[in-house]
Amino acid sequence: MRIDGPSPIPPAGSRPTVRGVKPTPAPEAAPVVKDHVEVQHKVEASTTNVVVEMQPGNIVVYKFIDGASGRLIQQIPSEQMLNLSQSGEAPKDKNRT
Repeated sequence: MRIDGPSPIPPAGSRPTVRGVKPTPAPEAAPVVKDHVEVQHKVEASTTNVVVEMQPGNIVVYKFIDGASGRLIQQIPSEQMLNLSQSGEAPKDKNRT
């Protein structure tokens, strides 16, 4: 097989030439980087109590109560929804008689 073109192997009689070495300038001193650490103070967690009640008609009521003050934070379902469900049941009972 023949490949035409320049040979990658230099001829035996030639020597590589040494090129002049240029000194590279030293880089300027980089600024010193200091680590920054943020400390978050631990916040005292307030306790929240969860009370689960079973109402007539198989209605489950969840009450979230603040442990420190004892106040009701949230109730699921709300009192308004419970009142609606109770008022909706009364006419059904009247229609049956």
